[in-house]
Amino acid sequence: MLVENSATAYSLLRQHWRLLPAVLLILIIVEIGNDYVGFDRPALSLATVGLLISALSIFLAFRINEAYARWWEARILWGNFISASRAFARKVTTLIDAGSADEARPKALKLRRELVYRQIALASALRLSLRDADDWEELRGFIDDEEFASLMQAINRPTQILQRQAERLADARRRGWLTDAGQTQLNMTFKELHDAQSGCERVRDTPFPDNVAYAARAIAWGMAIIVPVAITDQSNRFDLVDMVVIPVLMLSFLLIERLGAELRNPFENGRNDTPMTTLCRALERELRQSLGEEALPPAIEPRDGVLM
Repeated sequence: MLVENSATAYSLLRQHWRLLPAVLLILIIVEIGNDYVGFDRPALSLATVGLLISALSIFLAFRINEAYARWWEARILWGNFISASRAFARKVTTLIDAGSADEARPKALKLRRELVYRQIALASALRLSLRDADDWEELRGFIDDEEFASLMQAINRPTQILQRQAERLADARRRGWLTDAGQTQLNMTFKELHDAQSGCERVRDTPFPDNVAYAARAIAWGMAIIVPVAITDQSNRFDLVDMVVIPVLMLSFLLIERLGAELRNPFENGRNDTPMTTLCRALERELRQSLGEEALPPAIEPRDGVLM
């Protein structure tokens, strides 16, 4: 995700520099055809082109809005997941209690730590699952080897971790370390976690309509070709204004189309995607601190204005 004030004209051009040769090639072809070949101009006046640009701009804006809605929904779902994870850790560390049984107190404290660490593993598992990543070894620091081996066999690994959490809480209830009211509260938090996970998976598994994406791409490139052809005088070469205005117009259409393409898939680990790695690290720091730990991993800082 781009942080504040990191998006500049230079950064956009550096990211999409491959568009520049295409724009220059179109301008060269139009100039050669205009001044040396003498092809017939299309039957489009500047007023017609302006009207066409306005209409097609509305279509591209609609596509950007639809893509941004997917991006924003993904960010809201991850915000809900982080909030539910914090609530889970708070409830676990306050509701699980062995009472006055001195011999059981260390076991209850160990269970608290196990549940909080498994919640950290759940956040990382959801991130890795959404990105189709294969860095699952990083979960070994939060769950034991036996559970890790079992997790690698699961179809849906975040769901498997949630199932294990529920089983351990049921065990705490049987031992008398958790009241019925406390278990009810934690079950409500489980529902919030399940809802956030399912929402993220729905966003990932629901593809953006291909016909809309194809139409937007075709329109962007079509306008990038029509604009220089229609604006350039048939009898004159490009003047200084043409050399500035026309490329800017062409790049505007192409960059808007590329922005929509990037926003439509918010879990692909791109520059504009949901910063799940940063959110997982922040959650890990908070939850481990809730256990009284002081040796915390460093917070993730943006690189080149981007948080991953």
